[in-house]
Amino acid sequence: MANRRAAKLKPISHLCWLVLACAMISLTACTRNPYGPGVANWPAVPPGYPVAVPGGAAGGVPSGIAQSPPQMQEAQRRLQQLDVDNRQLVTQVAQLQQQNQALQQEKQLALQQGELYAKQLQDLAAQNKQLLASGMQIADQARSLQASMNTRGGARLTANNSLRGSAAAFQIPGAAVVPEGDLIRIRIPSDRLFSPGTAQLHPAGIPMLDQAASAISQQFPRQRVAVEAHTDNAQPYGASSAYRLAGDQAQAVLDQLVSRNRIPMQQLFTVAHGPNHPLADNQTPVGRAENRRIELVIYPETF
Repeated sequence: MANRRAAKLKPISHLCWLVLACAMISLTACTRNPYGPGVANWPAVPPGYPVAVPGGAAGGVPSGIAQSPPQMQEAQRRLQQLDVDNRQLVTQVAQLQQQNQALQQEKQLALQQGELYAKQLQDLAAQNKQLLASGMQIADQARSLQASMNTRGGARLTANNSLRGSAAAFQIPGAAVVPEGDLIRIRIPSDRLFSPGTAQLHPAGIPMLDQAASAISQQFPRQRVAVEAHTDNAQPYGASSAYRLAGDQAQAVLDQLVSRNRIPMQQLFTVAHGPNHPLADNQTPVGRAENRRIELVIYPETF
């Protein structure tokens, strides 16, 4: 019985000795840790690993990590380059803003010039329209005169035979009767008919128009008669231009001949010459007075 127990205990003892041997080997290996402080043959920190720095980080490096000098220099170089790039970008932005402002000013100026040109074109178009209307009116008058000349049985008048047959009828005090080819001009000073610089008929001049209208009605009842107004080269006081004054004066005489003297409207037409056909020098008062005149021009054509 004792022998059996001894045989059973032998394997157990062997297992205990094996466990103790492993434990001893483990303890021996721990004392030979290459990173332990007691080992002199190994460095405290493996090469390439960061070194712990007591007291936190320095120079912007995270706590517990020390940065090598080449890395710090590279970081500083990059920071400086970023600062330079930023300054250049700020300068470029300012330049672009100035250029944009200059372009906006040029655009505004171009718009203003465009509006001015458009207004000028509009004015020119209006003037052209007026000129076309005047040209059409003159063309109508020319066609009317031509039609009168072509009318069968139309009376023809020459200056010579008209003056021979009716010279006495044209003896109008203060007026001049001037033959001019096939035409006859009854020339009346404007100062005798109108208040100075206006188209208002003066009462003292109405008898002169009555005598001229009587001669026309008796001697030339079928001939076309033009009421032509002439001015000097001075700027009129009450009118915008000499042509406007001449047109108003011619119209006033035509209205007087139609309403007072009963001359047919279709026998008369007006022409505003303004200062275009002076008879005398406009440098003297006498010459200017001679240039201011109303001419009743009798044409050979009939209406």
